[in-house]
Amino acid sequence: MVIDYEEIKETFVPLPKVKEILENIKEKNYEQKLAYEHVKKFSKIDAKKAEALIKELSNLEMRKLKDDQIVKIVDLMPKDVEDLKVILSKATVPFKDEELTKIIEIVKKYEK
Repeated sequence: MVIDYEEIKETFVPLPKVKEILENIKEKNYEQKLAYEHVKKFSKIDAKKAEALIKELSNLEMRKLKDDQIVKIVDLMPKDVEDLKVILSKATVPFKDEELTKIIEIVKKYEK
């Protein structure tokens, strides 16, 4: 017996991209309306800046910086190293202060 299945790939989407997706839905259902109100309130940058920031953070030579952490950084846009430490607190490999400072420098370039 052969079982046919489709593999589902999980991807992380930043709030600005979710906002852009929801804006393109003409007739939103109740959940979509709630989600749209949430992302309007909490998105800190636009989708283009978010994509550029994700790309720049992904290009860093830090293999310990994972995709989910990058998206969380984009969603929360930490202001300083202490805020960033909270976001990365569950990382399996600790970050050095120089790495955290580099991430904050990049994030600051994309602030509104």
